[in-house]
Amino acid sequence: MAMKIGDTIGVQCEVRPGPFEGEKMITFDTVHGPTSGFVRSSELRHQETQWYVRAKIQNIIDDDTLEVRVRGSFFTTNGVASIPRRYAMAA
Repeated sequence: MAMKIGDTIGVQCEVRPGPFEGEKMITFDTVHGPTSGFVRSSELRHQETQWYVRAKIQNIIDDDTLEVRVRGSFFTTNGVASIPRRYAMAA
């Protein structure tokens, strides 16, 4: 399935407990290195052995890179990140 701007996708991430009820700390890989922050538990999905955080495609940089927006509070970004397409899963 081809991904396009505006699609909601899942981005592979690591999940740890967050500071508040209903909130988790996540880390996901970007083309610039790992990004960490906090998201609501409702933004996460566990499938088999992998966690995914909900994201919306903002731009398709090239065949291998997507620019996405993840809702949450992050340490080094406003939620917009460029990710390798291999970490994205159609929602």
